[in-house]
Amino acid sequence: MGAKSSFLTAAAAMTGLASASEVPWDTLNSTVSGRLQPAIPIEKACFTSYNGHPNTVDTETCDFIRANYTSNSLRIDNPQVYMQLTNQICVSDPSDQCVLDAKSLPATMPSSNSTCRTGNVPSYFLEVKTAADVSAAFNFAKENQGVEISVKNSGHDFMTRSSGKGTLNLWTHKLQGMTYHDNFKPQGCEKSVGAAMTVMAGVSTGDAYNFADAHNALIMGPYAPSVPISAGWVTGGGHNVFAPVFGLGADRVVEFSIVTPDGVERVANEQQNSDLFWALRGGGGGAFGVILSATHRVEPRTPIAYADIHLPSNISTDQALDWVKLLAEDSLAWGYAGWGGHVGGTFVTHFNPLPALTNDNGTAARAAFQRATDFAIALGGTSHVAVEESFSTIFNRDMVPKDTKMGGNFHFTTTRLMPTSMFESAEGIETLIQYMHEAIDMGFDPRSFYTPVTTPFVYKANDTKNAEPKDYGTSMTQAWYKALWHVESSKAIPVGSTYQERLTALTNLTTLTVKLENIMGADGGSYMNEADPYTPDWKESFYGLDNYEKLLKIKNKYDPQSLLKCWKCVGFDEEKDSDLERFACNKKIQADIIKGLKA
Repeated sequence: MGAKSSFLTAAAAMTGLASASEVPWDTLNSTVSGRLQPAIPIEKACFTSYNGHPNTVDTETCDFIRANYTSNSLRIDNPQVYMQLTNQICVSDPSDQCVLDAKSLPATMPSSNSTCRTGNVPSYFLEVKTAADVSAAFNFAKENQGVEISVKNSGHDFMTRSSGKGTLNLWTHKLQGMTYHDNFKPQGCEKSVGAAMTVMAGVSTGDAYNFADAHNALIMGPYAPSVPISAGWVTGGGHNVFAPVFGLGADRVVEFSIVTPDGVERVANEQQNSDLFWALRGGGGGAFGVILSATHRVEPRTPIAYADIHLPSNISTDQALDWVKLLAEDSLAWGYAGWGGHVGGTFVTHFNPLPALTNDNGTAARAAFQRATDFAIALGGTSHVAVEESFSTIFNRDMVPKDTKMGGNFHFTTTRLMPTSMFESAEGIETLIQYMHEAIDMGFDPRSFYTPVTTPFVYKANDTKNAEPKDYGTSMTQAWYKALWHVESSKAIPVGSTYQERLTALTNLTTLTVKLENIMGADGGSYMNEADPYTPDWKESFYGLDNYEKLLKIKNKYDPQSLLKCWKCVGFDEEKDSDLERFACNKKIQADIIKGLKA
């Protein structure tokens, strides 16, 4: 154990963990059966120096990493790399990062004088196998002041929340396993909820879909196969292509198993720890505990009406704007008919599970998308509108092959929920198009426009068209229940960019965030998992102010020592927490962005 302890302490010193020599890491390592490891970036194998120390290039390892740098499996199966490079890079210091440039594969070999520094990568990771591992980490942090905790699952996070310089990272991706229940009764509850699936936190959506399909069921999950279904996706709301009919993931989860920061493993449902259950259903991840599993209601496996229409990638800017306008004009009718999916500057992909759309061999579906089909075909595009055997058939055929090499991107997004009222008039739609013109002036390409149409539209509005949403027992901003689209803009940034280039790009992005807020008005809000990290009024935008105050009380109840901190999560104190080393990179660039907005 002594040799191991020396290794861990040396690694901590190299990666920059505060008071590394004073923290008894060997104690924690012994408690978790030797599974505490230094989280040194894998890219280090390609550099001649690391954190100012000479480093020997490992050619074999480096070649493998370069060849597979965008591979999902490389990034998900290794805790020290992330799907999104925003978690690895210190955005405000281009010299503080250890990443490769993967504009093409193999990724470019760094020059001999390139710097490799820790960036935002944690100092240690702990592969979580049991609830006891999480409890041990929380207890260790309480006993050793200065040890901070971060939580990573698959690393898809856009908000830098699943990493943090100098932190102890709890890696939950290895929590695997699923159980199908014909008629699930939540613990301590009198009534059953019907068919359900208990899914461990690390299980990917693709695996969950296939497991459900094998049981003649359909579970609601993300669109990307590699995103886990029982972690940050559901706590952030859980938008999905069937949300218009069946509700968001947060609407459908009936029970969580979680370890809260006091070290206690808890079951949270409508009867047990109901306040925590409410908070986890849309109040964001990384604040209330470490989720071990969640149980989700499922629907019977059924045929699916499917519309997949694409324009050529070389259409003009004006053609892309005309296309988006057409989509906006038709989306309200699609929403009321139960369609959900995605729209973009060159495509529309929508799904519908309702019998009215699946019992006529696709006649009604083709009629609903005739305008979009005609527009696409006239420009040389393609249209496929039909009734398919099941969602898993479509998913495994059309989506899974596209999702194998999606990692290693350094880009930021901003989203805003677009109220239904804006689709009810030509003026509202024209406001959206005018926004897109302004975005073009800032360097955004309308052909890259992308908007999920995955809000609980029919689910919440069956009574009357203009009804106010009732209380569905979730902690999401109520903007979700008033919206049809959540409009998204994104900005890719070269990994070798200067600070000024990053600042310019992110100032433009935050300018669009503010514009979207002004356009959408009081009924708007943001999808926190894909929001602009530098959103000024984040409490209202991500949570809603009333919700936030209630969430904060729950946070303080289960985490009185604030062991769990993440950027603009519930409980984040912008004045005090921004001074912590793990948030310094965000603090600096945010301050400069705000100066730019005021200039």
